[in-house]
Amino acid sequence: MFKIRLEVPSSEVFLRLRKKAGMGPRSIEGAEKGLGRELFSILLEHVSTGEIVGMGRIVGDGGTVFHVCDMAVLPDYQRMGGGSLIMSEIMSFIEREAPPDSYVNLMADVDGFYEKWGFEKTSPRSKGMALKVK
Repeated sequence: MFKIRLEVPSSEVFLRLRKKAGMGPRSIEGAEKGLGRELFSILLEHVSTGEIVGMGRIVGDGGTVFHVCDMAVLPDYQRMGGGSLIMSEIMSFIEREAPPDSYVNLMADVDGFYEKWGFEKTSPRSKGMALKVK
Protein backbone atom coordinates (compact mmCIF):
# COMPACT_ATOMS: atom_id res chain seq x y z
CA MET A 1 0.00 0.00 0.00
CA PHE A 2 2.85 2.43 0.87
CA LYS A 3 6.32 3.06 -0.48
CA ILE A 4 9.06 4.94 1.35
CA ARG A 5 10.99 7.63 -0.50
CA LEU A 6 14.12 9.08 1.10
CA GLU A 7 13.54 12.55 -0.31
CA VAL A 8 12.89 16.11 0.79
CA PRO A 9 9.34 17.29 0.08
CA SER A 10 8.77 20.26 -2.16
CA SER A 11 7.56 23.36 -0.33
CA GLU A 12 4.08 22.81 -1.73
CA VAL A 13 3.90 19.17 -0.62
CA PHE A 14 5.31 20.08 2.81
CA LEU A 15 2.73 22.82 3.38
CA ARG A 16 -0.14 20.69 2.02
CA LEU A 17 0.68 17.72 4.25
CA ARG A 18 0.99 19.91 7.35
CA LYS A 19 -2.32 21.66 6.67
CA LYS A 20 -4.33 18.55 5.81
CA ALA A 21 -2.90 16.67 8.81
CA GLY A 22 -4.12 19.47 11.10
CA MET A 23 -0.66 20.79 11.99
CA GLY A 24 0.20 24.44 12.54
CA PRO A 25 0.93 26.60 9.51
CA ARG A 26 4.38 27.40 8.18
CA SER A 27 5.16 30.11 5.65
CA ILE A 28 6.24 29.41 2.10
CA GLU A 29 9.34 31.52 2.83
CA GLY A 30 10.20 29.36 5.83
CA ALA A 31 9.61 26.13 3.91
CA GLU A 32 11.79 27.26 1.02
CA LYS A 33 14.56 28.33 3.39
CA GLY A 34 14.48 25.27 5.64
CA LEU A 35 13.70 22.33 3.37
CA GLY A 36 16.88 20.68 2.19
CA ARG A 37 18.80 21.64 5.34
CA GLU A 38 17.53 18.75 7.46
CA LEU A 39 19.64 15.79 8.49
CA PHE A 40 17.09 13.30 7.19
CA SER A 41 13.82 13.45 5.30
CA ILE A 42 11.35 10.78 4.29
CA LEU A 43 8.17 10.76 2.24
CA LEU A 44 5.34 8.22 2.29
CA GLU A 45 3.89 7.46 -1.14
CA HIS A 46 0.58 5.72 -1.69
CA VAL A 47 1.57 3.04 -4.23
CA SER A 48 -1.64 2.83 -6.26
CA THR A 49 -2.04 6.60 -6.73
CA GLY A 50 1.56 7.85 -6.48
CA GLU A 51 0.34 10.56 -4.09
CA ILE A 52 2.62 11.67 -1.25
CA VAL A 53 0.48 11.05 1.83
CA GLY A 54 3.00 11.41 4.65
CA MET A 55 6.40 12.69 5.71
CA GLY A 56 8.86 12.98 8.55
CA ARG A 57 12.12 14.87 9.06
CA ILE A 58 15.06 15.16 11.46
CA VAL A 59 16.72 18.49 12.07
CA GLY A 60 19.66 19.21 14.35
CA ASP A 61 23.43 19.47 14.41
CA GLY A 62 24.08 15.84 13.48
CA GLY A 63 26.21 15.18 16.53
CA THR A 64 24.61 16.17 19.80
CA VAL A 65 20.98 17.04 19.02
CA PHE A 66 18.46 15.36 16.73
CA HIS A 67 14.90 16.71 16.61
CA VAL A 68 12.23 14.57 14.97
CA CYS A 69 9.71 16.90 13.36
CA ASP A 70 7.06 17.30 10.69
CA MET A 71 5.64 13.83 11.25
CA ALA A 72 2.44 13.92 9.22
CA VAL A 73 0.14 11.42 7.55
CA LEU A 74 -3.01 12.55 5.76
CA PRO A 75 -6.14 11.67 7.78
CA ASP A 76 -7.52 9.26 5.15
CA TYR A 77 -4.32 7.19 5.45
CA GLN A 78 -3.82 7.21 9.21
CA ARG A 79 -3.92 3.98 11.22
CA MET A 80 -2.75 1.97 8.20
CA GLY A 81 0.90 1.58 9.24
CA GLY A 82 2.33 4.50 7.27
CA GLY A 83 3.34 6.51 10.32
CA SER A 84 5.11 3.47 11.72
CA LEU A 85 7.00 2.99 8.44
CA ILE A 86 8.14 6.63 8.57
CA MET A 87 9.16 6.42 12.22
CA SER A 88 11.03 3.13 11.75
CA GLU A 89 13.13 4.72 8.99
CA ILE A 90 13.77 7.76 11.18
CA MET A 91 14.93 5.53 14.03
CA SER A 92 17.17 3.52 11.67
CA PHE A 93 18.86 6.80 10.73
CA ILE A 94 19.26 7.73 14.43
CA GLU A 95 20.74 4.31 15.24
CA ARG A 96 23.25 4.63 12.38
CA GLU A 97 24.21 8.28 12.79
CA ALA A 98 23.73 9.47 16.37
CA PRO A 99 26.86 9.25 18.54
CA PRO A 100 26.56 8.00 22.15
CA ASP A 101 24.83 10.43 24.52
CA SER A 102 23.13 12.33 21.69
CA TYR A 103 19.83 13.97 22.59
CA VAL A 104 16.86 12.93 20.43
CA ASN A 105 13.59 14.74 21.02
CA LEU A 106 10.20 15.41 19.45
CA MET A 107 6.86 17.02 20.14
CA ALA A 108 4.52 14.09 20.78
CA ASP A 109 1.10 15.15 19.53
CA VAL A 110 -0.15 11.54 19.46
CA ASP A 111 -0.35 9.68 22.75
CA GLY A 112 0.99 6.13 22.75
CA PHE A 113 2.68 6.26 19.34
CA TYR A 114 6.32 7.24 19.94
CA GLU A 115 6.73 5.05 23.01
CA LYS A 116 7.12 2.05 20.68
CA TRP A 117 10.54 3.43 19.76
CA GLY A 118 11.64 4.11 23.34
CA PHE A 119 10.55 7.75 23.72
CA GLU A 120 9.45 8.80 27.18
CA LYS A 121 7.74 11.90 28.52
CA THR A 122 10.31 14.30 29.94
CA SER A 123 7.99 15.94 32.46
CA PRO A 124 8.53 16.64 35.34
CA ARG A 125 12.29 16.23 34.80
CA SER A 126 12.14 18.86 32.06
CA LYS A 127 9.41 20.95 30.48
CA GLY A 128 9.03 21.78 26.83
CA MET A 129 8.59 25.38 25.79
CA ALA A 130 7.89 27.06 22.46
CA LEU A 131 7.93 30.47 20.83
CA LYS A 132 5.97 31.22 17.64
CA VAL A 133 7.50 34.03 15.54
CA LYS A 134 4.86 36.39 14.15
